[in-house]
Amino acid sequence: MRNILILITFGSLVSACNLIPDSTVSSGAILSAPDAVETVQLEDVAALPGNDVAPAFSGTASTVAGLGDPTVPGLWMETPLVSTEQMARVRSATGGAVTLTLRPIPGEVGTGSRLSIDAMRALGAPLTELVELQVTAAS
Repeated sequence: MRNILILITFGSLVSACNLIPDSTVSSGAILSAPDAVETVQLEDVAALPGNDVAPAFSGTASTVAGLGDPTVPGLWMETPLVSTEQMARVRSATGGAVTLTLRPIPGEVGTGSRLSIDAMRALGAPLTELVELQVTAAS
């Protein structure tokens, strides 16, 4: 009985192969090339107002951080202390320290930060609490 069911299943799978389209049949292009392409001159973004590059974080700063998005892996801290990604050394009040990537987020310098779950674990910090951190630029 089992062999008959296997043969029937196999037979129906093989017969379904006729339903698969042959890729060699369609030789024409699906999209045709455009007749003309229009080009536009772009503005010089360096000359636009408000495009000043903030200096990189240097020295030492304090921040309070909570748990960031736990689905994003790695050692990082999202903070308004920086305007571009850079490396830094972070030390907790309990003495734990880790080198991680600082990622910029909008906000004022004193508004707080978000740590990755890996960074929270490396610092030995409780995942459900806010942690006071000392941030030092990596050299």
